[in-house]
Amino acid sequence: MTDTKNAFAAAQYEPIPAAARDFVKKAAVTAKERATTFHAGAEKATTAVEQTLVTAVGEVAKLTRQAQQAAYEDAQAFFSGVDQLASAKSVGEAVQIYVDYMRNSSDVAMARVRTARDLFGKLVASGANTGQKTIANDGPFNKAA
Repeated sequence: MTDTKNAFAAAQYEPIPAAARDFVKKAAVTAKERATTFHAGAEKATTAVEQTLVTAVGEVAKLTRQAQQAAYEDAQAFFSGVDQLASAKSVGEAVQIYVDYMRNSSDVAMARVRTARDLFGKLVASGANTGQKTIANDGPFNKAA
């Protein structure tokens, strides 16, 4: 143990070569630059994710409003159909009113499904595109990083 203390005491006053000091300084500067670059990339990625989530929340709100409107329209159509059904003068006329109501309801439902599918597809594609761009431009595999 005393040999270690003696060796340490002797090494304390040993001069460090200038090349070693320069190497350490350059390595520290390079590490600092890379940390700064990484931090900037992480900030950009966070901003992109935040913007994507804000867009997604807006689209989900739009879909929710459309679903509420669709439920209201369905209720109105149902009550209108009941009113028309009540005014039918024969069983044949009542059946025809019901068949027309069901056909119209299914057409409206299919149109709504297509619209929702298109909106959802655009939302997913937009999010994926933003994610790809963020990773390509600021990700760990970017050559500039």
